[in-house]
Amino acid sequence: MCEESTDGREGAAGSRAGDRRSPVEERYQKVFEHNNDAVMIVDFESESFVDVNPRACELLGYSREEFLSMDPEAIHPDDIARVRKEFISQIKTEGTGFTDDLTCVTKDGDEVPTEISGAALTPGDKNDAAADAEPKRMIAMLRDISERVQNRQELEQKVERLDRFASIVSHDLQNPVSVIQGHAELARQTGDSEHFDAIENAADRMEEMLSELLKLTREGDLVHERTEIDLAAMAQSVWADCDMAPATLEVESSTTFRADRDRLHELFVNLFENARDHGGPSTTLCVGVVDESEQNGFYVADNGTGVPAEDSDDIFEWGHTTTGDGTGFGLAIVAEIVEAHGWQIEVGESASGGARFEITGIAQYS
Repeated sequence: MCEESTDGREGAAGSRAGDRRSPVEERYQKVFEHNNDAVMIVDFESESFVDVNPRACELLGYSREEFLSMDPEAIHPDDIARVRKEFISQIKTEGTGFTDDLTCVTKDGDEVPTEISGAALTPGDKNDAAADAEPKRMIAMLRDISERVQNRQELEQKVERLDRFASIVSHDLQNPVSVIQGHAELARQTGDSEHFDAIENAADRMEEMLSELLKLTREGDLVHERTEIDLAAMAQSVWADCDMAPATLEVESSTTFRADRDRLHELFVNLFENARDHGGPSTTLCVGVVDESEQNGFYVADNGTGVPAEDSDDIFEWGHTTTGDGTGFGLAIVAEIVEAHGWQIEVGESASGGARFEITGIAQYS
């Protein structure tokens, strides 16, 4: 905490410690000492602190004596040039100034986001001829806005997440829409009722996805309740929903684990579609258990062209695509779902030279 000056320096009210203060000066002194913001008196010519209040000491960690012997540049070294150009010059020319973008550094080296407002201190009162002279000092009021900055960052993160959720659902709606369009055309040509069943199933899937989007936007969580999943049954169910023919699926081994069923469905959809888009319509996909003692998980592999070495580090990035009509969302969605479950994903080469995606780190694995 700052202590009251006893060395004869001028205080905030402009009086010496030994002088008797007027009632007005006393009130100003109390405002200075008990202000919730850091208050500093700065000399323009020497760029030095003339006085600081206890809150300034508390905020930045320096004693009053340390403040009075240091350069103001020490508390905002990265912003000093801008402070001189924009803030101090504004106070000199207009009498007041403000900025809400000033990073201060504490004695311990921590950065504190702040806003600062200031006003010139005239040499005398309005009846004094010296009052028209150029101001020699200013009063600066520094406010910690860490909580405000944190709230803004959290809001920005939420908006970004919602944008991604919308991208996920928008992208994954393309599959059931394609199924509906394809079977509607076949229904017109053949009149076979099985096409109407497929259309109805795809429409139901779209309704489920839209319902999930509402949950995501309201609750903000990508993963909800986890239930027991049979790997083989899940892969085969998704395969049927995707209508991937003439591509083929081979389930080489299976296991059970816990996951959000809807999110896992989307994960498989995107891996299957990625294999078809890059390997052609007759691609063969394999699903099975990762056969390593220290790695609990499963894989999805194909016999396509594989992942180019130069793309292996970027394929899970949003917007990255190697096809002319791709959105770059598919594998990014897969990575997002994997991360939300607390798992890990890696891509390598399958036994047939195609791509092999391994999802590992799955708990409650049997």
